[in-house]
Amino acid sequence: MVQGGVAGLRLDWNECAGGPSPMAVARVAANAADLHRYPRGLLSEVSEAVARENGVDPGSVLLTNGVDEAVDLVLTLVDTAWFVSPGFDSYPHRAAVLGRTARPIALDEHWEPTVSPAELAGQGAVFIAHPHNPTGHLFDSAWVDAVVAGAELAFLDTTYAAFAGPDLQGTLTDPYPLDTHPRLLMFRSFSKSHGLAGVRLGALIGAPGLISRLRGNQRFHSVDSVALHALAGALDDPGHQLKLREQVLTERPYYVKALRAHPVFAEARDTHANFVVARTRDGLSSAEVTRRLAEQNVWVRDCGEFGLTGWLRISVGTRDELGKLVDALDAADPFPGPCPARIPHRTTPAAS
Repeated sequence: MVQGGVAGLRLDWNECAGGPSPMAVARVAANAADLHRYPRGLLSEVSEAVARENGVDPGSVLLTNGVDEAVDLVLTLVDTAWFVSPGFDSYPHRAAVLGRTARPIALDEHWEPTVSPAELAGQGAVFIAHPHNPTGHLFDSAWVDAVVAGAELAFLDTTYAAFAGPDLQGTLTDPYPLDTHPRLLMFRSFSKSHGLAGVRLGALIGAPGLISRLRGNQRFHSVDSVALHALAGALDDPGHQLKLREQVLTERPYYVKALRAHPVFAEARDTHANFVVARTRDGLSSAEVTRRLAEQNVWVRDCGEFGLTGWLRISVGTRDELGKLVDALDAADPFPGPCPARIPHRTTPAAS
């Protein structure tokens, strides 16, 4: 099996196991002969479709070349970027590239932020992934509400919100209406929820005046025709989006159960994302487990790269892929011991 140009089982980048919508693939193929044309009216068409999906006016939507361009645009308006640490490394990386001051928000032992909203108020842009990456944790809602209310700019990254289950429901802006939150920007990713990681396309959603300022700083046609046609097709297929979401919500408990049962790990956490995080047992480093799995062409993410030492982040894939992962973990364990539940991926997950 080849995934992303690399042979093996890819459970490291949280890609969608269900693949893109057939309607997205068909629309890209149907318009391939027009690749010599700029996406003139196409950008407006897809922006309007994204606006409808999220219950906002088209003037509140700015399509971007993935999250990196979205972060870069926000950083054109501020001098300081606050980011959660351990956390998604793109925020501090882009701040450093653009010469902005990057300030960490440390997490406590419960994976909750230790910096008060009052300290963050009016002090640049605050970047929050909600659910969080790489922990899959939902921060205390009162903390998030206070940050959104007081920040000079609040950037709420909802990449994994589609997999949060009943904890995050409704349209994207239900908790924070744009007319009462003029300094809030929500990032809508289509990589996971729509199975389109390969086209690098996202959307910033915010008050029209704020979006207009960002639009003026954007590069000419930074989103290309292939990405726009792919998203247009995906948006026309809500049933496929639901299928992708249900696949994660169905399989995630099996992954948690299997990792908790395996002697390589001391614990595995429930998450609100399309991945599971597990801590290796004492004396066995996450980097070593990652290396041993890679030797078997099974790829997972060592969270030490994010600052979360000793943890692995493992994408939720199919049941068959879970079986292959467990087999690879068996082979990766340098000191295997007796384990009565060596095939937990074939059992029913415990109720939660």
